[in-house]
Amino acid sequence: MPRYSTEPIVVPVASGLLPESERNRRVALTSFSVRSEPPEVPQREVVCYECGRRTQVPAAALSAICTHCRAHLKMTDVDLKPGAQRLTVRTLGNVTVLADAVLSQLSITCGNCYLHGRGSGTFRCSDLLKISCNNRIEGPVQAGRLEVERGADVILTQGATVDELVVSGRLSGRIVARRRVVVRRGGELYANCFTPSLEVEQGATHRGEWHREQPV
Repeated sequence: MPRYSTEPIVVPVASGLLPESERNRRVALTSFSVRSEPPEVPQREVVCYECGRRTQVPAAALSAICTHCRAHLKMTDVDLKPGAQRLTVRTLGNVTVLADAVLSQLSITCGNCYLHGRGSGTFRCSDLLKISCNNRIEGPVQAGRLEVERGADVILTQGATVDELVVSGRLSGRIVARRRVVVRRGGELYANCFTPSLEVEQGATHRGEWHREQPV
């Protein structure tokens, strides 16, 4: 007759159990660790073209929302070619009027604007407006810095309000500059200037009145 034993049978690896090394590996993969803070997204400060207030936006974003007025802000660059049908541009990026373009009735609101071609209308640039060819601009001009490059002959029929003006070419029109006006050597400025600082380099020309106080 068979003999039965009550002693447990011990085997090297019990059925259904994983080796300790594999079990520890799986536990490590499924354990919850303390979550680290998300990486900080680089920001940059811009001026909202709707409310005029400064706001922080992601540096690499193509669009954002103003934290003050909730306006949708575009930050893409725009090139205006000869014959362009798009005459109104609102962006915090750069706007370039390409060479050989002749565009009128423009309404430009942007960060930087480069006029390599002819463009007339309204310009509101929070940073730089650079003009490098002959232009007759019929609308008002606002910019942080206005530059007229050598060889350019520019007429501003409604003048310009800027922080700083630098003339290396020829410019005609009424100027309000909150910081200063500089006429480089060889440059010509034919304008009444309202600015606390007017610098005319040797070999440069200024014709017009200089008022240290800004008009009310």
